[in-house]
Amino acid sequence: MSDMDANGSQPLEDLVRWNGELSGLIAAARHGEPTSTVTLRRSHAAAAAKKVTTGLASPGQLVDWAQAVHFADQVHVEEEHQDLLTQFLVEISTPELFEPVTHEVCQRWLRVLQTSMASDTEAAEG
Repeated sequence: MSDMDANGSQPLEDLVRWNGELSGLIAAARHGEPTSTVTLRRSHAAAAAKKVTTGLASPGQLVDWAQAVHFADQVHVEEEHQDLLTQFLVEISTPELFEPVTHEVCQRWLRVLQTSMASDTEAAEG
């Protein structure tokens, strides 16, 4: 992958990793013209949920993050875990259709995501 490609998708990489100040990340991702796609993995979703459970971000910020990631055309979810990640993004990005995003909801998702990742590790080691 050349440097040009990396820079083209950097705002989106930073967004899925929630690497920095959220409103700035969302703005950069919207204004950028991504040249390549970025994959949202369970580790990214878990890290985002963890920001709320550890008090680094508010539930409302997680909703904003999920909306930005969910609606970014160039962000694709990890294929092997598409159902899980799509459900996460949909439920978190539209709390009015599901349930309000609270610390408890984030903790539950964090457990689900971590359990999913742990079962992979066991399968790989087995």
